[in-house]
Amino acid sequence: MDRVKRTIVLLLMTVFLLVGCSNDKLSNDIDDNSRTEKLKISASTYPMYYIASEIGKDIVDLDVLVPMGVDPHEYELSLKETKELEHTDLFLYNGQGLEHWGEKVSDNMKSKDREVINASEYVELLEIEENDEDVEPSSHGDKDPHIWLNPINVDKIAKELSNKLKEMDEKNSEIYEKNYLELSDKLKTLDDRYNTELENRKQDTILVSHMAFAYLVDRYDLEQIAVTGISPQAEPSPKSISKLIDITQEKDLDYIFFEVLSSPKSVEMIAHEANLEVLELNPIGGITKEQFESGYDYIDIMEENLENLKKALVD
Repeated sequence: MDRVKRTIVLLLMTVFLLVGCSNDKLSNDIDDNSRTEKLKISASTYPMYYIASEIGKDIVDLDVLVPMGVDPHEYELSLKETKELEHTDLFLYNGQGLEHWGEKVSDNMKSKDREVINASEYVELLEIEENDEDVEPSSHGDKDPHIWLNPINVDKIAKELSNKLKEMDEKNSEIYEKNYLELSDKLKTLDDRYNTELENRKQDTILVSHMAFAYLVDRYDLEQIAVTGISPQAEPSPKSISKLIDITQEKDLDYIFFEVLSSPKSVEMIAHEANLEVLELNPIGGITKEQFESGYDYIDIMEENLENLKKALVD
């Protein structure tokens, strides 16, 4: 009888060992399979999407939360989109209140042990300059969120993203580094073009539809005068419009810049009253569906902006 009991015990121990080994192998197989899947990145806005697409290219699974053609200042994240973010490995957002839901999503992602990059933490932020008594109070605090309009800021954010992806996906670290270096070279070339081609300008001041260009004018020693404040949806009062018309005469301005995703009504009124020519200056917070589908990107738009700045300031 004792011999039978010992045999049964040995058989049971053997079964448990085999099951344990099988489970360990299955667990290891799952881990190995998960490492072969692409990292999933969710970018909040087009500028963040552009950076992630240049660094990750086809070895990451990338989406953008604010749809193309939509102003990021106004976009509301849906409950469905919030839920889907739970399957994202990394959330990349601009921060500084550009996405009013950004901090909430960030906190939620961190609570689920997901990676988060707040791009505003890696650049030097500029104070919001409210130059008109009729400018509405900003929801962005006292710092300007339009950080991507300085190419050097984009380079800094790209470097941070590259470093993070190399930590998360070591087997592709050389690819991320190579992609970063290629993007960095393009951004520095763009920056050099701005410095060189705006050097011999005859005018330093630009009149813009809303105060989005602080990082651009700070980088290239220009001055912006805005029809409205940091929010593109604000409408100036008649008093403000009259004051702006006076400024155009004092500064001897010939041009006013408008944005694709904002209402041109106030710009058109000032242009008519002050006899100004209208040019586009794209803040690139979001691009149109047509631009996106045609492959038009951040560098293309910044180059187009440069041509219109040259027309207003240099020619």
